[in-house]
Amino acid sequence: MLTYERISGVVSLTLIGLALYFVLNFPVQVTSFMLLGSPLTIDSPQRWLMALLLGVLAMAGADTVIRTHPSLSSRKLGYLATFWVLPGLLVILATQTLGLAPSPLAWAGGLVIVGLLLWLTILTEFRQVTPAGSSLWSRLWQQFIGYAIALLFFIVIYQSRSRSLISATTIMLVGSMVALSLLRSTPEQISKTWLFAAIIGLSLGQVTWALNYWRTGTLNAGLLIFLVFYVLVGVAQQQLLGTLTRRTLAEFGAISAIALAVILNL
Repeated sequence: MLTYERISGVVSLTLIGLALYFVLNFPVQVTSFMLLGSPLTIDSPQRWLMALLLGVLAMAGADTVIRTHPSLSSRKLGYLATFWVLPGLLVILATQTLGLAPSPLAWAGGLVIVGLLLWLTILTEFRQVTPAGSSLWSRLWQQFIGYAIALLFFIVIYQSRSRSLISATTIMLVGSMVALSLLRSTPEQISKTWLFAAIIGLSLGQVTWALNYWRTGTLNAGLLIFLVFYVLVGVAQQQLLGTLTRRTLAEFGAISAIALAVILNL
C-alpha cells in the first residue's frame, strides 16, 4: 500500500504541474541564435523549459519510487536511468497534445487519462525491478506504452516541419531514450543496452534526415520512422537475449516488407 501511496503522490504533483502549464500565460517571446553557421529560432522558450521541467519532475518521482524496492540489485545511475524514461517522456508528450483538446471537458478527461497512464507506468516499472516480480501483463504494458510514446512523438516532431538539425536530433534522442527502456534487462547488461539504444537513436536520426528531403505526409513519415524503430529494437532484444538467428532476421524482414508496402499505400 505504501508503494501505491508514493506513486499517487508523484502523479498528483505532476498533474498539478501539467494543469498549471496550460493555465499560466507565458510571455510571447522569440529567441534566435546561430547554430553551426545558420540562424535558429525558438518560440516561447519559457513554455519549452517548463515542459522539460515537468518531464524531469516525473523522472525524479519515478526514481524515488524505484529506489524503495527492497530487491533493487543495483543503484548505478546507468541502470536506474532506464526507469525514468517512460514517465518523463509521457508527461512531455502530454504538454504537446493536451492542448489539442476541443473543449475544457475533453481537456480535463485527457488530464485524467494521462494521470492514469503515468500511475500504471510507474507501477509497472516498479514491478519490473526484479525478473521474478515481472508478470506478463507488466511486460506487455511496458511494450505498449513505450511503442505508443515513440510513435506519437515521431508524428508530433515530424509534423512541426522543423529543420533537420532540430527534428532529426530530437527524434534521435527520443528514440534512444525509449529504446533504453524497452531493452532494459539486467544490471549486468546495462552497458550493451546503452550501446544498442545509442545505435538505434543514431539510425533514426539518419532516417529522419533523409525523410526531410522527401515530400511525404506526416503520418506516413511517422509510421516509417516507427517501423525502423520497431525492427531495430526487436533485433536488439533478440541479440541481448542470445536468441538472434537467421530465421528471426527473416521474420523481421518479412514484417518490414509488408508494413512498408502498407505505409506507402496509405
